[in-house]
Amino acid sequence: MKLKQSLALLCILMFSQTVLAETESEWNYPMQPGESVWSIAHELLTDWREWKTIERLNNISNDRQMLPGTVLKIPRSLIKERQSDITILDVSGTVTAQVVMNDGTVKAHLPLVRGQSLGQGDQIKTSPQSSVLLEFDDSTQVLILENSLLKIRQATVVGSKRKVVDIKVFLEEGEAEIRANPAKVPGSQFLIDTPVAFATTKGTTYRVRAQGSSTAAEVVEGKIGVENNLGGTTVNQGYGTLAKADMPPAKPTKLLPAPELPDLSAPIHYLPGKLVWSELKGAAKYRGQISPDKLFTAIVYDSVSDQPKMGLPSSLQDKSYWLRVRAISEEGLQGFSSVKEITIDARPFPPVRQAPRSSDSIYSGEVEFVWSRPELADRFQLDIAKDEHFETLALQESDISDTRFTANIMEPGDYYWRVTSVTSQGKVGPLGFAGEFTVKPVPAKPELQAPVSSENEMFFSWNTEPDIKYYQLQFASDQEFNNILVDKNTDKAELAIDKPQPGTYYIRVRAFDADDYAGEWTAPQQVEQPIENWWPLIFSGAATLLLIL
Repeated sequence: MKLKQSLALLCILMFSQTVLAETESEWNYPMQPGESVWSIAHELLTDWREWKTIERLNNISNDRQMLPGTVLKIPRSLIKERQSDITILDVSGTVTAQVVMNDGTVKAHLPLVRGQSLGQGDQIKTSPQSSVLLEFDDSTQVLILENSLLKIRQATVVGSKRKVVDIKVFLEEGEAEIRANPAKVPGSQFLIDTPVAFATTKGTTYRVRAQGSSTAAEVVEGKIGVENNLGGTTVNQGYGTLAKADMPPAKPTKLLPAPELPDLSAPIHYLPGKLVWSELKGAAKYRGQISPDKLFTAIVYDSVSDQPKMGLPSSLQDKSYWLRVRAISEEGLQGFSSVKEITIDARPFPPVRQAPRSSDSIYSGEVEFVWSRPELADRFQLDIAKDEHFETLALQESDISDTRFTANIMEPGDYYWRVTSVTSQGKVGPLGFAGEFTVKPVPAKPELQAPVSSENEMFFSWNTEPDIKYYQLQFASDQEFNNILVDKNTDKAELAIDKPQPGTYYIRVRAFDADDYAGEWTAPQQVEQPIENWWPLIFSGAATLLLIL
């Protein structure tokens, strides 16, 4: 067992040290256990009789004494080689490509769609919250995540039967998840290069991120070699390494375990929403991703948080998704993932409450409720209750087509209200969020007392009401109060005015509370100002009579 492990490790190291040394005219092939130059020639060369040329170029005297992993230099002119088929299996969000056409011209910013093919020289760019999944001839899959730029430098199929694939890609920035050579085809090669280091493998599952002047690599299954001009290292399953500019790749460190997620079996009814899980020791950040399928062939939402939680955007549709969460160490290496299925059932969305607000001054009587109309909402249900749990409903209207409703609420007190959307097909959405408002009593109507007159003033009074800020008194010569002679405010339940000329007058009073809300006017009360001295009228009448005579 130890001998097999040592040979496998030797193969990876020798492969990783030589794969970048290839030129356009030469291909490096690591020998597999049990292979000979003669068998390799039959599988890989256009003319198997050129096996002697291979022996001569590599100074081989006895190929049966060569160790597995020994790298043979083979002229590309002798290799049986064709372009690999690169198929887009899935696209999420906005993904574009710079494509090299058959005539050699380059077309940029072409939108990519599922089922489309790519080839050598093509460059792929993913937008925020977007991803694309590529598949090569040997079933190697590369998931390119958001904000990434990746170029396909080499993608060829070598040989006739085994589909030995030679793949080289350059990740200029961003992140890729690689499932390389899952069928373990002997001789297939996959290399992902970045501005800082490159990673090589012959069959494994791992992640590579290129961020500025550093590259991170994490192995989920198998092992890889990570190398740059200053050195290299082998990264085993469950470990990761960081490579920084002007430094060799760091010694691999163990990846953080998967975070523990709560029970997520209940449907999620409210978007935007939030998921929370337990804190993991050693974690500096957390990453949450959402995919339509368990294999995560597409990422529809990707987020990183300093806390063990993630938001759920309102763009998620009503259906089942898969959630995976992993912790991120202080060094920036991402650990193993916890995966759980979640179900979104949030539509139609609850309306946004607009009025009344908790700060509004509302008084007994007609109260107007106003809300928004979400997408898919055909009608609404309005609930009004005296408690925040809506156990005792004061009012429920279940078939409101408009986005406003006027309710008659006479009893003062604290109330709660919510509005729930209903589709035209009758599907009731999640219960609306509760809002609170307070109904205040209308300021009481004062009771006027009989007026009292002095020599120069007329004095009015009325009963004192609680919680009254001030009163308004109007004195007019007509019952409709079109000709107002006196209009005064007073903070006392009384007011004196100058005595008017003899005649018939009308008075009314109303009260205002602390919010300057006016109560009802009292019924107009008639006031008679009598003639107190008849002598002026007698003399005036006599004078008028003399003039007539």
